[in-house]
This record gives sequence, structure tokens and C-alpha cells, in this order.
Amino acid sequence: MSRLIAWSCVLVVLLAALSQGAMAQSRPMTMPAASAPAVFPSRAWEKRTPQVLGLSPEKLDALRDVVGGRGCVVRHGYMAYQWGDQRKSADVASAMKPVISTLMLMAVQDKKIGGVDEKISRFEPRLREINGGKDAEITWRHLASQTSGYGLVERPGEAYSYNDFALALYYDTLMNRVYQQSGTAVLKARLGGPLEFEDNYTFEAFGSEDRPGRLAISVRDFARFGLLYLRGGRWRDRQVIDAELLRMAISSPISADTPLTSGKETAMLLGQRSIGGTRNITPVGPGYYRFNWWLNRTDKAGRRLFVDAPPDTYVASGHGGPRMLWIIPSLDLVVSWNDAKVEDHDASPGNANSACNQAARLIREAVIDARAVNPKPQTRILIRDGRWQINGSITYPGAGAQGLLMNVRMVNAVFEDRSRPDFDAEANTDRFIASIPSYVEHGVRAFTLCLQGGFPGYEGAVNSAFNPDGSLRESDMRRVRRAIEACDKQGAAVILGCYYQRQDQILRDDQAVQAGLVNVMRWIRECGFTNVVVEVANEYGHGGFDRPILRSSQGIAELIRAGKEAAPDVLISASGAGGGELDREVTRGSDFFLIHFNNTPIRDMPARIAALKSWNKPIVCNEDAKTGREGALAAEMCVRHGASWGLMVENRNQHFPFTFGGASDDLEVYAKLKELTSPRGR
Repeated sequence: MSRLIAWSCVLVVLLAALSQGAMAQSRPMTMPAASAPAVFPSRAWEKRTPQVLGLSPEKLDALRDVVGGRGCVVRHGYMAYQWGDQRKSADVASAMKPVISTLMLMAVQDKKIGGVDEKISRFEPRLREINGGKDAEITWRHLASQTSGYGLVERPGEAYSYNDFALALYYDTLMNRVYQQSGTAVLKARLGGPLEFEDNYTFEAFGSEDRPGRLAISVRDFARFGLLYLRGGRWRDRQVIDAELLRMAISSPISADTPLTSGKETAMLLGQRSIGGTRNITPVGPGYYRFNWWLNRTDKAGRRLFVDAPPDTYVASGHGGPRMLWIIPSLDLVVSWNDAKVEDHDASPGNANSACNQAARLIREAVIDARAVNPKPQTRILIRDGRWQINGSITYPGAGAQGLLMNVRMVNAVFEDRSRPDFDAEANTDRFIASIPSYVEHGVRAFTLCLQGGFPGYEGAVNSAFNPDGSLRESDMRRVRRAIEACDKQGAAVILGCYYQRQDQILRDDQAVQAGLVNVMRWIRECGFTNVVVEVANEYGHGGFDRPILRSSQGIAELIRAGKEAAPDVLISASGAGGGELDREVTRGSDFFLIHFNNTPIRDMPARIAALKSWNKPIVCNEDAKTGREGALAAEMCVRHGASWGLMVENRNQHFPFTFGGASDDLEVYAKLKELTSPRGR
């Protein structure tokens, strides 16, 4: 009898296991982007369903219907969605231009070319003999940026002209003179072979005598090229092309103020051919164009190229849209299509109704699982017994600054002045992100960012992540998210400021100000950030604030209460003016104290700190303009009296043009920070 019972129990367990397995198979599961090693296709793409990859099949169906032709969508390195004949290899028109520039950068990597600013007359000396030597100054960068002036009266670098005669010069010089091989042979050796293209490909889409340089490739193989860029030039365990060269190719487009060519023609080399079109095809380009890529930035009028695509999007585009390759790093996404019915690339800037923008909107909306986009947080900031902890451990154990939060003011790391379309906000944030490890190495554990920036050194800036009703501007918040995630990866926190004087008037009234704060708190919670604390306003009560709620301690206390209701787990405070003092209403509601010491002599700091000690809450100075020896002494004084200290290097980090040099911003102060945050005896 006992044996029968035992076997019955085994049977029940087996049936339960089978049932749970079936249920697990029936539930859609998503794959986080950053929780597993990067995925690459082998000889064939590995496929996953859209749902598994955090994508909406319905939105992808709608994308297919808007675009037509044939195409594919790749997410997290897997093939997620396909339509049309995937094997068909056909001309991609001007979408081939970034491929040519990539092969040029590979020649730079191999030292076949001395750099992107080397003159191509080194390889094509006949350029010295025409137009009085004007064209001898053409560089590889000029050709890749459509600013060569070739066949036109302008000198190299003077004007923009989308010029297919210059492109033929670019291709022919690169293949015939630099590589000294056919374009297809170079393509196979450098890209087709390493990336294991599945289908036929050639740089002679129409035959050897008809516009050589025109690339024929399948949409799924073109997606491999996109994935190479998305992975920073790496393919499995091999760095196919240097990541810094790729980063250069997709950052800082030509200035939005670059003038257009007059169109007046002049001599070209004898027998010069075109790769397809004329010397002056489209006026669209300044503010967007870089190494033959189209970057989703803004032109002189402040119009974004693709209104509904993430700002970090960049595309290769042929024939104005029928042939496109989209790369969206923030979504870990590649989209490739050909023979589409989308033809209005040039009409897209600022135009949400263009077919290109409709497609961009559907691509963005197809991403439905935020967990598949956002990496799992690595850094959690807490307060325990009046001291700061990161990931459950007290900060700077064994150091003079134990339990404190040494910080630096970087409010303009996410700056975007809507009155300056020439300013590259994404590249500015990139430079800050690249410098984070140096600051952290010297003891910084928090960076103050601000959704309305800080005074950039000139009046009239329009810098706000808020709309008039308090809703959040998506493009700004994506940039802020990038900065927060970069800090998270380095084990650092962010003191995220909301409102700054000279900018709060963008919000229409006090109700909008409160709505804006609530939206920020909810955004932090929805993003899953655990390394963010909030500064409601920078120096509340400042005469530069227009909205009454930001000018009184009662108004700030009201905002703090509203913020806590929206996100109880997010620590919140507001900073006082430069004298190191706070009002009672603000101290009562704050989770920690934010003070500024700009106008406070070092000898007065201990008294300011002592006045706040009775509340038993952490005291954080997150702005002190003292630098050099004086800054080092101020940091030491704060630490000695139990307060965290924050540096503001106003003329470098906050005033335009912004510089983020790591410890080189102020060698004396950062040396002191490293000393104060290192265990005693080291």
C-alpha cells in the first residue's frame, strides 16, 4: 500500500510539472536587453516572436502596411519580424553611402589613409590641376559630409551640396587608389565575409559599366550591417571596426548653419562620372548629415528630422525613403526595408504627417515592454540612520567622508537650447557620459542634473524638459535617461533637479508646475530608477523664478508633499540659496537637506551645518563655486563637520561651451576628493 501511495505522489508531481511547463509556454515572455550577452546571427538569423522581444505584432503589421515592399525588424540581435522576399538582393540607392564611409573608416583604421582630414589629392593628384588648385584641399571628411564643393564654385567645407559626382569621386578614389581592388572585393573582405551575409551582394547593382558603387543587398543582410553599428563595431568576439571611429561617424552632424551651395558649376576631372544624380540633389542636410548617415537631430529652424523617432536614431536613406536602414540604440532596434512606398524623407523635418514619420512613430510604438528597453538598475541609493548608503553599504567605508555623498554639479550635461539649433545636445551628453568614470574614480558618487539646466553664461536660453502644461518632453527625457543609466552603471547616483530660475515661466501656472513635478516622480518610478533623488527647485525663492509656488517656502513644501504622494520611495528635497540656509517648512518635509555654499565663507560653513544637524537628516551641499585650493579647503571643512560637499566648476561644466574633462576640470579639488573618500591610511 505504501508503494502505491509513493507512486501516486510521483505521478502527481510529474503531472503538476507538465502542467506548469504548458502554462509557461502559453505565457508570453520578454527578454531584457541588458540582462544577457549581446546576440549575433550566425549564417542565418535566429528568430524570436515579437512578443518575446517586447514588440507589438499589431504595430509591426501596421508598419508593414505603411511601408510596403519588403523589410525586416531586428531586436536584441534576433529577427523579430519580416515581410516580403528576404532573399532578394537589389539596389539600395543612396543608402549605400554609409557603407562606403564605413569602408573609408576601415582604411583609416588600417592606416591606408592618414585620417579623415587627409587630402584625397594624395591619391588623386589631378585635383591639384583644376580650378586653380581649389579641389586639392578636399578631404575624406568633406566627401563624406557632402561639403566638398567638387564641381561647384565653393571651396571645400564652405557649403553643403548633396552631390553624386563627388560621391563617385569618393568611391573610385577609395577603391581604385586606396584599396586597389574592386569595390565588391573590398566589401566581401571587410564586411560581407566577417558579417556572413546570407544572400548575393555587389557594388555593381546594374553591372560593371553602369554606375559602379551602387550597392545591391538584401534587407536581411543590410540589417546585419545595421547591427554592426548598433554593437559599436563588434561582431561576436571580434572588433571589426574601432568603436571610436564609429562613434565619430554618428555624432555631431554638420552645423545647422552650414550654407547651401549656390549651385554654380565649375570644372571636374576629365571623364568624371556620377554615381546616380546631379551635383545638387537636395537642400536637406545641415544639422542632420554626418559621414553619409542621417542623424535625427535638428536643423536651423529647430525642426527634428523625424519628429516621432527617438533622438538617437540614425538612418541610411535611398531615393528619399523607399530604401532605408534605421538604427535606434535606445530601443536596441534595427529596421531595414527596400522597394517601399515611403518617398518623403526630404519632407520629414518637423512634419509628423510624412510617411517617414508615420513609420518612425509605428517603430517607436511597437516597443511595448519597457523592461525590454531599460537595463536592470545596478545602483540603489538609500538613507539609513542619517547616512548615505549605496547598494546596502555605507558610502566610503573607512574614509573621512564615510556616510556622505560627495557630488558635482553637471546640470548642463543634458542641456538643449531650443533657440540654438546648431548646438548638438546629444553629443554634449555623450561627452559627459564619457567622463563619468574619471569623476567616480576621484570619489564622486552623485551628479546633479537638471531638467531646466542651469545658467549657461548667456541670457535667452530656452532649456526645459517641460511643456507649458507640465507634461514631459520625450526627446529631453530620453537624453536625461541616458545620463541616469550611465551613472547607474558606474555606481553613482543622480540628484535630479526639476526647476531652475529663468526657465520656470515656460510652465503656464502653479498648477502646471505641480503637475510637472508629479510627472517627473512618476517617470522615475516607471523607469525603475533606484539611483535618483529629486531636487524640486534650484535655490527656491530666487528672484529669477516667475511662478509664485517656487518663490515661497510654503509653495516648495506643498510641492514636496505632492512629490512624495506620487512616488513615496523616491527621496526628495529642494536647495536653498548660496548662504547655506533652509526654511523650517522645507526642512520639515525634506528627506535630506540641499544647501548651497557659493556665497558662504569657509569659516562660516561649520555654523551653517550645525544649524541643520538637529533634524538628523543628511546635509548635502550640492553647489559650491569655490575651486582650486579654496575648493579643496571647503570640501575638507564640510567633511570634517559631517556634511557632503558638491563642486560647481562654473566656467567649464556649466557655462557654454560646456567641458567635461573628469578630474582635469580642477586637479586640486579632485585630488582632495579622492583623499577624503579613500580609506584612511591609503
